[in-house]
Amino acid sequence: MTKAQTKLKIGEAIADLKSDSQVKAIAALKVLENIGDESVLPALIEVLYKKDTILSKAILELIANIQNQEIAEDLVDAIRNENDPSIRQQLLTTIWNSKLNFSEFLAEFVSLATEGDFLQALECLTILENLGGPFEEHQLLEAQLYLKDYAEDLAEKEPKKHQIISEIALFIKDQNEGIDADLLLD
Repeated sequence: MTKAQTKLKIGEAIADLKSDSQVKAIAALKVLENIGDESVLPALIEVLYKKDTILSKAILELIANIQNQEIAEDLVDAIRNENDPSIRQQLLTTIWNSKLNFSEFLAEFVSLATEGDFLQALECLTILENLGGPFEEHQLLEAQLYLKDYAEDLAEKEPKKHQIISEIALFIKDQNEGIDADLLLD
């Protein structure tokens, strides 16, 4: 199949995915699974807004099963830019179910945890605990800055979320062995 034919086939599959027919949408997912690339990620996420449980589950499974490491950054960017907390949480779940390596996004997950609600923070903690590491010093320092900003504004935070953020801070502190102790958060 030529590049133009593949692009056309992907376009048709995306149109079917967005259609009102669940049967067409599920069939389109199978096509996208075989010939899709990172360009289909926004369309997959857009369909999550339909709130079709069966279709959403299939989309999230497809995203979690992607083997191309190059999509990791696109997925993290999509999560960062997602405004719907429910969809953001679903996408975070796909990350800890994924076989891709998201270790380079350690600080991003700490940021998402501090900005999101309790459930998003919990998802981020799960992701962090499953990251392989080792982590680069700049990632750990950036994560500490996010945690410090969060700690400066504790009065407005919910107690359950504070407990999760405390566990994230301990995780980051444990990863900091070998980094100057003055830089560590208390």
